[in-house]
Amino acid sequence: MIKTKIILTTALIVFSTTIFSQSETSPLFNPKASGEATDNLNVGDVAIVVDRGLYPVAKKIYQKKDGMYQVAALDISEWELKNKQNALTWYKANSVYRYYDVKSFKEKTSKYNSTIEAFMWCFSKKFNLNIDVVTGNKNYPIYYIKDAAQKSELTIKLEELSQIIEKEFPSLPNTFLPYANNPVIWKLIAKNRVEMIDCLSKISDPNQTKMVDFYIKEIASAKISAENFKGGTEGLYDGNTYPHMERAVSKSARDEWFKKQDGWNTNTEVIANFNKALDDLKSICIQKIPLLKMSSNLFQYHDVTAETVMKNYLKKPGNLKIYKSGISDPDWIYVKNSVGIILHRYKRGTMWVKNSADDHQLCKALFFVIKEEYTGSGYGKAIINEYSEELRGCP
Repeated sequence: MIKTKIILTTALIVFSTTIFSQSETSPLFNPKASGEATDNLNVGDVAIVVDRGLYPVAKKIYQKKDGMYQVAALDISEWELKNKQNALTWYKANSVYRYYDVKSFKEKTSKYNSTIEAFMWCFSKKFNLNIDVVTGNKNYPIYYIKDAAQKSELTIKLEELSQIIEKEFPSLPNTFLPYANNPVIWKLIAKNRVEMIDCLSKISDPNQTKMVDFYIKEIASAKISAENFKGGTEGLYDGNTYPHMERAVSKSARDEWFKKQDGWNTNTEVIANFNKALDDLKSICIQKIPLLKMSSNLFQYHDVTAETVMKNYLKKPGNLKIYKSGISDPDWIYVKNSVGIILHRYKRGTMWVKNSADDHQLCKALFFVIKEEYTGSGYGKAIINEYSEELRGCP
């Protein structure tokens, strides 16, 4: 649906199975990036690196030289820096980008996923990029606008997304990755929304089987990801695999998704094929999701007031068995405007729970951002500013 070209350059087309090594002579690199650095960063900066999993990760810069940055995890200790081998890692400069809050961006823009997906062909056309460069899929489905109401809805959503990006994420980097992990694609679609809508309006109704085939292939890809997961606190999910894994293990999530589809959700044969694919995925997920545990870093600190606000935010807390609750930040994180005036402060909290109302036997991680607005003389009432949840194994 969309064709894209940005400052991404056609270097995103490069795919590689290069083995990463962790030394100054053989720095890690993003195999989809161009040969030139895109951001001029400094020692001490928090930056985004694209690690061996081709996923944006926040790290701190400790050295800079010869077209490379040496970085380390944000939560690394002084002892680890001095004593742990490979605590510091060298990356090529073209694989280190200016910082943005990856989790916050995904949470605040997640409701626009389906909107952005609709414009991939138009985006790739405008910026002269291959569709697999911006989507990671050579067989990406073609979207179209079916009526004036849908056109109006897409227009409103792109305007909303544009306002969110301009207000909260004004300086997004190009990670050279497909759209799921490349925020500059979202920014450019929102910025060029009039042209994007016009392009999409000119696309006729494609063969519905292409859409179905696309989802079936995504489910198969999710199954491979699940089969390859060996356990730990991360690495099972990404933006494409998680929704299908949730639909695989939860009948209610699956049924709700079917209801939202258009054109094929009344075709019994197609639904049967989807159910078969999701049931196959479920057989793997019920084995692998329990291996996805919670990092202890999420529960390092406690704040009775904040954790009470977290619990009260939930609609039916009585259904929950809470295994752990905590705060990942040792103190409030302050957000200031361009002249240094405090706007608000926040903390990030997590709960590890099991919901008796769920239609599966898995647990969930509930992620919260607790926010307090600055009033000029103090801080207002703590509220939940952001919330998301993911399936996890149980203790």
